[in-house]
Amino acid sequence: MTPEMSPPRRPRVSVDLPGENEAAFRHLASRYFRSTPSDAIRVSVALLLWLVRSREAGKRVIAVPGDALPERFEEPVVPGLEEVLAPEWAWLVSRPHPWRRQLWIKGRRLTAGDLARTMEIEDWSPERAAAEFDLPVDAIVEAQRYAAANRDLVEAEEREDRLAAEAGMPRASGTE
Repeated sequence: MTPEMSPPRRPRVSVDLPGENEAAFRHLASRYFRSTPSDAIRVSVALLLWLVRSREAGKRVIAVPGDALPERFEEPVVPGLEEVLAPEWAWLVSRPHPWRRQLWIKGRRLTAGDLARTMEIEDWSPERAAAEFDLPVDAIVEAQRYAAANRDLVEAEEREDRLAAEAGMPRASGTE
């Protein structure tokens, strides 16, 4: 590759951490990010940006037990952490499929990614999506969390769907 064609270099950041913070950070990277500190740093920065933007928008950032959630809320999705802390999904299931790998809504021919994408396109709240799909709000929120935590997979399958549509092939669907 010639110098003109080489990809731009990412800026490097160096941080000095006190010993107890370094140990805690290494533990987080090991437990939630396959011992990849750069992933843990990226997620940490994304979470900090979400927190700052939320506060700048006049929102409060609080922690409450899951059974005490207010009617409307927003929460960050932290890839790595989501998979470890919620390995069992209540409303999502795996289905045999020639190429799809993302999870499906139980009892529906609908992937978590398709549900989340529809909500995004239609600008629906979880409550509205629950009414439209005749599902509990918990199922909607779980699908959103899964889709956000598995964004690369969901986007790859969306691209595959578009290619199939352009080729005139029927859209792939799940089995019941």
